[in-house]
Amino acid sequence: MRAVKVDTEDPQKEELIAAEVITARNFFSRLFGLTVRRKLKADEGFYIEYCSSIHTFGMRYSIDAVFLDRNYKVIAIYNDIRPFRVTQFIKNSFSVLEICSGTIGKTSLSIGDIIRFI
Repeated sequence: MRAVKVDTEDPQKEELIAAEVITARNFFSRLFGLTVRRKLKADEGFYIEYCSSIHTFGMRYSIDAVFLDRNYKVIAIYNDIRPFRVTQFIKNSFSVLEICSGTIGKTSLSIGDIIRFI
């Protein structure tokens, strides 16, 4: 699955955020997330539903995080979350897309944008 930013003025126009998105499908993959996985490649992402906060305990690298509401609208963005950190609780967050640190800075992604997974 891919993650793309949808242009609200022109829905046919998309910006690639992550070419390959891994989804956390069970309790343990949600709990441990990226702590038990190799470092994300530049074009990879890790998607977790039913998530309003994340941690980087046990990780050896930084990540960017994009929190989404139920309509996949971006409601919070964290850049370069270093290991052994916790984000604050994000009210109305339904899910989070974790991506390689620095990815957000290379895109035009901002709060209010819509992400589509295809």
